[in-house]
Amino acid sequence: MEIKNDLVQCPNGHYYNAAVHTACPICGNVAVQGGQGNFPPTEKPGMGAAVPPTGGGAGNFPPTEDPNRSGGGAMPGGIGATEPAGGWSGGGGVNPFSQPTVIGGDMAAAGQVDPVVGWLVCVDGPVRGTDWRLHAGYNYIGREAGDIHIQGDSQISREKHAMVAYHYKNRTYYVGPAEGRNIIEVNGEPVFNATKLNSRDVITIGTTKLMFVPLCGEDFAWDQEN
Repeated sequence: MEIKNDLVQCPNGHYYNAAVHTACPICGNVAVQGGQGNFPPTEKPGMGAAVPPTGGGAGNFPPTEDPNRSGGGAMPGGIGATEPAGGWSGGGGVNPFSQPTVIGGDMAAAGQVDPVVGWLVCVDGPVRGTDWRLHAGYNYIGREAGDIHIQGDSQISREKHAMVAYHYKNRTYYVGPAEGRNIIEVNGEPVFNATKLNSRDVITIGTTKLMFVPLCGEDFAWDQEN
């Protein structure tokens, strides 16, 4: 039996054999041999079912935000940071993270820098070549905390192993033990109480040796009152 093929396209875009059907069997919901009818009309490209917009963007995607307006997860003080309800705590309503960080010199008083009075220079040990500034009063030495940090020497206590002090009235320097367990030495001699320091003295603390270099003395001293 010969089957004639006369392929045509209906107004809805369906193709069918006009030699067999007088009208589009798909649009007319007519069962076709070997298949099932009841198909929806073919839609034009790009005309699928639209997804309701959400949050002002296309489809289910949120709208793109301005790069200068980050969401609520932004770090405090960062780009787009939002002030918490009630203002920044303890800051008088000022964002504490936006304040400039002062690098260098300890602040002795408002607007004044605690001036350097001398230095300790590591001449032997894990941080050989490093130097630290000394200020008037007590300068505590520790491995991780204090005015002078000597990292990498396990024989130095975490904090307040020893101290170096400068007395501005008589322009003299002293070194002594603090709360450290290991004995300190000056020029190879053990020190159990505060001992006067002289220029180029070498302090041994743990496996580290520190040379003392003074700034103040008979020729120069900071005016403590000013």
